[in-house]
Amino acid sequence: MKSSFISSSAIQNAMRLTIRQAQNQMTKATMEATTGTYADIGVSLGGYAAKSIDFTREVDRIKSIKLSNALVDARMESAQTGLDKMKKAGDSFLSKLTALQSSHDPGSITVAIQSATSALSTMMDTSNSMVNGEYLFAGINTDIQPLTDKTAATTTEITNRLNAYAATLSKPVKEMTGDEMKTFIETQVEPMFSEAAWTDPTTGWSKASSQNMTSRISNSEVVESSTNANSEGMRYFALATVMTSALMGQNLSTDAMSAVSSKAITYTTRATTGIITQGSQLGLSQERVEKANDALDAQANIMQTKLVDIQGVDPYEASTLVKTLETQLETAYTIVSKIQQLSLVNYL
Repeated sequence: MKSSFISSSAIQNAMRLTIRQAQNQMTKATMEATTGTYADIGVSLGGYAAKSIDFTREVDRIKSIKLSNALVDARMESAQTGLDKMKKAGDSFLSKLTALQSSHDPGSITVAIQSATSALSTMMDTSNSMVNGEYLFAGINTDIQPLTDKTAATTTEITNRLNAYAATLSKPVKEMTGDEMKTFIETQVEPMFSEAAWTDPTTGWSKASSQNMTSRISNSEVVESSTNANSEGMRYFALATVMTSALMGQNLSTDAMSAVSSKAITYTTRATTGIITQGSQLGLSQERVEKANDALDAQANIMQTKLVDIQGVDPYEASTLVKTLETQLETAYTIVSKIQQLSLVNYL
């Protein structure tokens, strides 16, 4: 009968190999139990790894579009806030003009002129507002301040034209009738606020582009995502306020003053209507962004489900494997520890 011997060193080395393998398996199992996906997609999926990458790339692309949509929506929401502020200023100015129609006393005229100045200041400040370093009402010229206040030069021009017009009638300004004043406003003042005059590179108020920004909000949808200060609403807002300031201090007859206030009311109403239209157009774009985000969320959920089907592991199975490996490691450590304590000295 032969006796075979196994050295304690061989057993110890075998245990070390077992511990190293168990540690590697435990690292992988712990990662899978935590993330719910394979630790090594390439090894685990083989030929399906490419499909997994495609789905992951699509999910990342959807996240990128949604992030862009959030910036677009923030810009449009800020523009809506500005338009609402302008509309309220226009409504306040309109109420002062309405009150002026029933009384042309100096106090009412002064209030109307002050209200016109305040409303125009609100419009100018709001039109030149910025969000994230971009001018909201500049169209595609987002890096250029849209409006420059030309009130002083325009008022002087209106006054000069009024005097010249009165001269053609062979009468002083204070004797002009309501019909004559109405004709002057329509033929001399209103054209000064046409889009061509408004955007004139030399004398115009605006450097904004009449072309609005567009943004891709999904694979197939592109929307206008901004507005601009060249709109009819803003031009007529400036026309109503500047005309009021320029003409109501000219010592006009009652009839001519009524014509001025009547035209100012008409222009202000047209301005607020135009501003409301701008807001409505932005609102339609906001609604499309919201619906696009809902569709993107649905697509992302489908992709995530497919990714889970391909990459997903059973978290309970992975957790069980982690616990099993922990037990094996503890056992292996115990055996190695006891082998290291073996010594012939203990048996001599």
